[in-house]
Amino acid sequence: MRDAAGVLLAQRVHTLITAAVSGQTYEPVGPLAIDIWDYQVQRDAVAARLVDGPVATWQDIPAVPVALFKQLEVGTVARDAAPVVFRTSGTTHTGRGVHAMASADLYEFNANAWASKYLGELPAEHVALLSDPTRVPDASLSHMVAGMRDICTPGKTTWHIHDGVLQRRALNERVAQLKHPCFIATTAFALAEWLDGDCALPPKDSLMMVTGGFKGRVHKLDGDQLLSIASQRLGCRIVTEYGMTELSSQLWGQPGEPFTPPPWLLATAADPITGVDLAPETVGQLRFLDLCNLDSAVRIETLDQGIVHADGRVTLHGRLPGAPARGCSLTIEDAWQAR
Repeated sequence: MRDAAGVLLAQRVHTLITAAVSGQTYEPVGPLAIDIWDYQVQRDAVAARLVDGPVATWQDIPAVPVALFKQLEVGTVARDAAPVVFRTSGTTHTGRGVHAMASADLYEFNANAWASKYLGELPAEHVALLSDPTRVPDASLSHMVAGMRDICTPGKTTWHIHDGVLQRRALNERVAQLKHPCFIATTAFALAEWLDGDCALPPKDSLMMVTGGFKGRVHKLDGDQLLSIASQRLGCRIVTEYGMTELSSQLWGQPGEPFTPPPWLLATAADPITGVDLAPETVGQLRFLDLCNLDSAVRIETLDQGIVHADGRVTLHGRLPGAPARGCSLTIEDAWQAR
């Protein structure tokens, strides 16, 4: 569904990713980002209305607030015509943001490329405390985890959230049956609920990915406390992941350490009042430039706050004061509260 210009830009991004993960010289991110921005301005009314003068550097590209993904059709593809549509979790009281794509090619390729670079080859068996993407095709996190089958030896993935409810019995039975290390993908809230009861112990040397948070929600555990308890009880090596529906790329980290973005994802922190980008090592409102957001907004402004370090890594400080809760943990929490 992309026109000739969009196809060419996708090829350039694909080439950059391939070179970056293999340690080769790649096209500078800034000029490519500006070309993508120009492409979006010509095809997206939302981007066009944000134009406020010439764009000389990638930092000059206006950052589209994530709230607009709920209110307007952001991007170059109409929602009702898009072959790929991801939606934010939302709640019963709020709308859902929509990320429409002409194709999931860049999303899947970059997600696997960076996960493979950061994590290495994964165990064959995957256990997901997430919704099955065949049942919930608009869940971007489930889509990402399903695609991670490409960076491991042949095996299978089982899904243990149905209609927002953790299937504890099936989960424990599955984990208890495993004879070899597995990869466990979970949101913070689903992990907290699993730890609230009996947990089958995964095989030694299993790897767990934890994403999302729940500060200010029903569970009051601090994120570091949750990961510490999980490590002690389950014995897994833990990695952390940070992403969102409005982004196509993810950041990976270790407990207690900053998140590492891929080379094609650039972060800045801005003053939430003036909108001016801040110097590194300063707490501010996080913005991300993501080359893989070709069909939507190449630069977005989140409602998260954090520090962007001099080396480009990101320390997350949670939501901005007064910002509504959001994220991949909300669906399971709503079901938990309903019970």
